[in-house]
Amino acid sequence: MKLNLFNIPIYIGNIDVNKIIIENSKFEKTWKSKTESSYYFDNKIKKDSVIYLLDTISNLIKKDMSSCINLKLLNIWENRYLKKDFQERHLHPHSHFSFVIYKKIKTSNTVFINPSDKLIESYYLPFILNNSNMFDIDYQPELREGQIIVFPSFLEHMVLPNDDNVTISGNIIFEQITNGE
Repeated sequence: MKLNLFNIPIYIGNIDVNKIIIENSKFEKTWKSKTESSYYFDNKIKKDSVIYLLDTISNLIKKDMSSCINLKLLNIWENRYLKKDFQERHLHPHSHFSFVIYKKIKTSNTVFINPSDKLIESYYLPFILNNSNMFDIDYQPELREGQIIVFPSFLEHMVLPNDDNVTISGNIIFEQITNGE
């Protein structure tokens, strides 16, 4: 018998990127990678866009989510990957789930890192060198334009060097529904 312990859910679905309308006018080179992003600016998103986005995410994760929980969009931003732009390893603190919408891409370059990657590398290096997949250190999903990936915000990830890609990223939190709502 094989049992996988401590699985981390990732949800992938389709999304109409034309329904996600972000009103931002500023982009700047951010983070160590110097990728153009609207992250540090006040990104306004239309109410219809928020409703559509949260409904899409809710439909993806609802089978694993308590019915006593509402989703709330915490923040949203757009990233523009120009020639050889990348995103260093990071996670999204102060939120419960995060998402990436693939607005304009040639290939998806998002890579998720196993939370135990350092332990696996130090104890099981021979398995890794022999191309064993007993303990995966990372995962690179194959996604296309018009898809969304939703993942726990504690899951470290990065974006490999690429060019001419545009993504929309954001964070959501769970709010408990009280009897008065």
